Amino acid sequence: MTDIILDPWLCESLEAGPGAVLKQWLVAEGDHVRAGQTLAIANLVHTAMDIPAPHAGIVEEILVSAGENFSRGALLGRLIAI
Repeated sequence: MTDIILDPWLCESLEAGPGAVLKQWLVAEGDHVRAGQTLAIANLVHTAMDIPAPHAGIVEEILVSAGENFSRGALLGRLIAI
């Protein structure tokens, strides 16, 4: 199982506290995804950012819903490797 988070490098640009909003999930729990596929879109302070799958797998769990704020290092969901 792999945690789905926003790229840690990008999180450096977020201020402490809820610095981003999860705009939209493009997948649902149980969906099969390929490596690099965009799973979700997040709105950062000045831009929208794709959140890609780190590897092929199955979306096990979505933890942050569309429209919710999240902060640096937040766990957005979980992906099971296949």
